[in-house]
Amino acid sequence: MLYAIGTKVRLRFTGERGTITGILEEGMLQVRLDNDPDFEIPTFEEDLTRDEDAEPVSAGAKFIQGKPEKKPEAPPARRLPSQYKILKPKGLQLAFEPMPGRDGFVSRYKVWLINDTPSEFLMEFDLFTHARDVLSVDDKLSASMALELGDFLSDDLNEAPEAFLRVKRITTAGVDEPLEHTLKIKPKQFFNSLLTAPILNVLAYQFVMIDKFDQEDKKEESDLKAYAKQQVRKPVRESNSRPYKAFDPEALANFEPEIDLHIQRLINGYARLDKGEILRIQLQHCQRFVEKAARLGAARVFLIHGVGEGKLKDAIADQLRGNPHVVKFKNEYHHKYGYGATEVIF
Repeated sequence: MLYAIGTKVRLRFTGERGTITGILEEGMLQVRLDNDPDFEIPTFEEDLTRDEDAEPVSAGAKFIQGKPEKKPEAPPARRLPSQYKILKPKGLQLAFEPMPGRDGFVSRYKVWLINDTPSEFLMEFDLFTHARDVLSVDDKLSASMALELGDFLSDDLNEAPEAFLRVKRITTAGVDEPLEHTLKIKPKQFFNSLLTAPILNVLAYQFVMIDKFDQEDKKEESDLKAYAKQQVRKPVRESNSRPYKAFDPEALANFEPEIDLHIQRLINGYARLDKGEILRIQLQHCQRFVEKAARLGAARVFLIHGVGEGKLKDAIADQLRGNPHVVKFKNEYHHKYGYGATEVIF
């Protein structure tokens, strides 16, 4: 193995730069692209070269035996802000995003801490098993944000994993008293918790860690329930039209309301990827496109997936069902796409 996590590399065939974020099986490495920090791809080691511009080495440099090479620092954790207003926050949630390998088998999970509330927190997080300490993170968790914590191996599920979270809410009056929660993760409980994660908008195994932050929250919830009981529900006249407001009219005018999700249209070097990895890449591109369309205020878009076996079409439908921006979607005959595209209405 010529590379370590954190090494700056270039892809031989495309020239794209990136950083190694994981060591996979069968001589493959996980690479986060510099031009798209939210996107990681599996790549064969022989398809990479060191990025000499990022890690310059003098012409006469020699390795000195007996002195271990200093490992490069791991890339900074990703912080993903919410792209939409969260109407019903669930609280602080722990999410395990599956990261399939070339054969579609999941041997590791990307761990995220999701804060869908309007509050900021100082946090301490530990994930450990009987056999080892998996993760330890001290950080600040901003409002409506998902924080990348690190990787969790599938094998760790057999070692009685536990997650510990301690937070202090930051308010205008200062820092609140700390709140703590310990979660014991059992395999059966874990695999029954697959949902679309807020902010990430991907399927992940997730758990609510803390959802009540002080007595005022509980009082407010009680008062809200009492108020709701006193109100008389008035009939609402439904309308077939919905107003759309473009946040950037110029960007919306230049926005192409369709995306071709055939893998050859998305990336180079796809021939070596298996079906599971290809599907994951297609869904990631689909998700980003739909989020961008909603952010710009598009009324509708078309997701071109072809006919084939229908696996991509079905996976897209599952993804759209969990998107709060989508009013409806349909796969009907279209004069331009036939049955090979799904229309999404926002």
